[in-house]
Amino acid sequence: MHRTLRRLAALLVLAIPVSLVGRAGSTWGASPAPVIPARAARGFETSAGANPRGDYAFEDRAESAVVLVVLDGVRWQEVFGGADRALATERGLNPVAWASPRVLMPNLHRLLDTRAVAIGAPGHGSHISASGHRFISMPGYLEIFAGRPDPSCETNACARPLGRTIVDDVLDSGGPGDVAVVASWPNIARATSADRSRAVVTAGRKIVDNGDALRADETTSSLLDRGAQAAAWPGEGDYRPDSLTARIALSHLVSARPRFLFVGLGDADEYGHRNDYAAYLEALHASDAFLGELSATLDRMGARGRHTTVLITADHGRAYSFKDHGPQFPESGRVWLVAAGGDVSGHGLLAASRNHTLSDIAPTVRALLGVTGGDGEPIDEVVRGK
Repeated sequence: MHRTLRRLAALLVLAIPVSLVGRAGSTWGASPAPVIPARAARGFETSAGANPRGDYAFEDRAESAVVLVVLDGVRWQEVFGGADRALATERGLNPVAWASPRVLMPNLHRLLDTRAVAIGAPGHGSHISASGHRFISMPGYLEIFAGRPDPSCETNACARPLGRTIVDDVLDSGGPGDVAVVASWPNIARATSADRSRAVVTAGRKIVDNGDALRADETTSSLLDRGAQAAAWPGEGDYRPDSLTARIALSHLVSARPRFLFVGLGDADEYGHRNDYAAYLEALHASDAFLGELSATLDRMGARGRHTTVLITADHGRAYSFKDHGPQFPESGRVWLVAAGGDVSGHGLLAASRNHTLSDIAPTVRALLGVTGGDGEPIDEVVRGK
């Protein structure tokens, strides 16, 4: 624990309040320059190729794209309220160090100040939640990809989707290479589609589908090799740490430009299950650094970047006591969603007109991409600008 506290304290010195950071021009929804802590920046130094902050010769194509980022098990409390003072005090942490959400997740809140909307914030209308009743990861991911809950899925070991998913719909509307799934937790691969033969998937340290598309880029290929050799911590089994998953996702976005990119980051949930609140906060801060790098990457993509919508959500929440989630903790069903990009109308915390569920994400992706298929209604607060 002492080592974790020292690591947290070092990061706190680098967590600069938004008001002290200079703003820079941007093509992606007029978002300012990202805030990236020094340690997180070192983790991303090769994430977008040999020159991650240089200019790229992107083709000026204006068709829409979507990047869906799922932060596994991240509570709405920290996203909108910052570090929980009671939990921090109980664990011997400085209760005010990351008490501001703008310090804990500066890039996310800078986007909300400019060109992003959030639903599910406390005191702002209806909620968004997992349909339940399990409130664990695999049912949540199946609901996200399929656009409907799977009542037969009771554990994290359940099988592939019963029907079509958003992955199938995007591939049918385009072709190979239009979909990429990059995730830390290997089980996510099973949720993507009943037939993964056409999608580009890398989940955990070992699962790689259609790897030629990933290996076509030297940087991405090298990162895949490093991920395969990495220790699973903070996860177990074939889990791949977020630091490598994030870099693979950014590198593939640059080299292949899929129309639909799914990024699943799981370190926060892994630390949550270990009841390590300090490391959970650090993982959440690192995930926010990834969002900053994603924003900066899209800034360099011209028209394609301007017409890319980034959706950020969670597969489930957590119990009020933090460590757990599941059916015995109904509050862990509540999640949150942020949508950012040039095609998103408005900014800030919105009062949703109705209760939403994770099932609404797939039809929202379809609406943003102009893809047909599936049932359900998109989230109007996100797609009304289309």
